Amino acid sequence: MMDSIEVVAQLGLGAEYTAWVRMLSEVGQPPDGLPDLSPDDLATVGMEPQDQPDIVAACQDVFATPPWRWLLERAYHAVQRDVGDTENMRPMPNLPVELGTNATCFWIVVFLCAVRDIRHWHQTQGVPDDISMDTLADLGRHTRLYRQRNGRTGLDTQWWISLAFRGGLFGIGRLQYAPYHLLTGPAGPLFWYDDATAASRGPGFRRGDPVVGLHIPDSGPLTPSVCVDSFARARAFFREHVPGYADGVVTCTSWLLDEQLQQYLEPDSNIVQFQRRFELVPGTRDSDASAFHFVFGRTPDALDQLQPQTRLERAIVEHVKTGGHWRLRTGWLRLSEQT
Repeated sequence: MMDSIEVVAQLGLGAEYTAWVRMLSEVGQPPDGLPDLSPDDLATVGMEPQDQPDIVAACQDVFATPPWRWLLERAYHAVQRDVGDTENMRPMPNLPVELGTNATCFWIVVFLCAVRDIRHWHQTQGVPDDISMDTLADLGRHTRLYRQRNGRTGLDTQWWISLAFRGGLFGIGRLQYAPYHLLTGPAGPLFWYDDATAASRGPGFRRGDPVVGLHIPDSGPLTPSVCVDSFARARAFFREHVPGYADGVVTCTSWLLDEQLQQYLEPDSNIVQFQRRFELVPGTRDSDASAFHFVFGRTPDALDQLQPQTRLERAIVEHVKTGGHWRLRTGWLRLSEQT
């Protein structure tokens, strides 16, 4: 039986991983061991064919190699234990890419082991099957984005994916929703009103009030029809499954709310129509990387590496090329008012 010190030494992990491995040692092994994985698990999380061979190879090697298996058992047990707990976040560090596919795919393997746990929790909570599947498909989506950015299979947004696997995020049609308590944790929003202004606006705007965080995955056009459909389904979902959130405030922080986009896009464009649903909160933060990641899948070292084709792509490049910056903005809306 290995201990945490031996695992760190055998894998060649640096001192910065010692505390995390020690934490996993305290979590211990899952009581029922590791589950048997199958191709169905890859399909459940929407894994694309290009990524599947490396993931299958990583699964086989991580399961078979003692120090990797030691890490996997305990990291999986931590995820398993956290299902249903949307408040407490554990460390989930990226492992050194020098350790190869086992390292870049490690968290993918962990989440694949946890598919049946979160699916069971969804079923016990009455989460419709289509919402359950849409939610878990974010793992495949983020794996694809990692490949586009890095040219290899892997995952480095495990902290985000963990929200879906703990029951803190739901994919409902085109959009994603995360119920949380305002200004009390990592869910956001990035900007908000001062206390006096928030208090004057009443319930839904004060620290600790139940709100829903809105997120926009990279999964196709943001047409008015798909947004309205998602809003309607989300309101019905929260009314039935998470009472107290359906008629409250929905917050969103995104570069897609940057009103500078209106200088480049037509008034009836999908993005401009989406923006107009929100009331913006004071405050901005420059974040060209957010725009480049969403539109091009990566941040270029130089703008001439990009070949913009669409009006949006040309706008993103032109704005930065002329000295501007894309900004993160926070806005809010109410699901009950979206038609």
